[in-house]
Amino acid sequence: MTAINIATDIPSQIGTVEELAAWCAAVLFANYPTMVVTEGVGYTERAAQVGDFWVAAAGKTRKIVRLSLEISPDNLSASGKPWTFVQPLGNTAIPAAFKEN
Repeated sequence: MTAINIATDIPSQIGTVEELAAWCAAVLFANYPTMVVTEGVGYTERAAQVGDFWVAAAGKTRKIVRLSLEISPDNLSASGKPWTFVQPLGNTAIPAAFKEN
């Protein structure tokens, strides 16, 4: 798992759930840029993807995030919040650059 210390690893400038989601996606993409997972019969996709895209129709740049996270089969019978059943992609540490403001 990519371990995290909430008190010291997340930059203090992150103040919204949206910023946190973008940060998390960027960390996972940086750590596992080539990891491919099976999502269906004959269908694979990268586990973590994030990128900035210009949307001409809106005249704005959008950050598009995609994560494919495995869920423990325990989620069917155990109690707990949904995110507690997500399985780690690996055990690479958060790069130091992601911990700085």
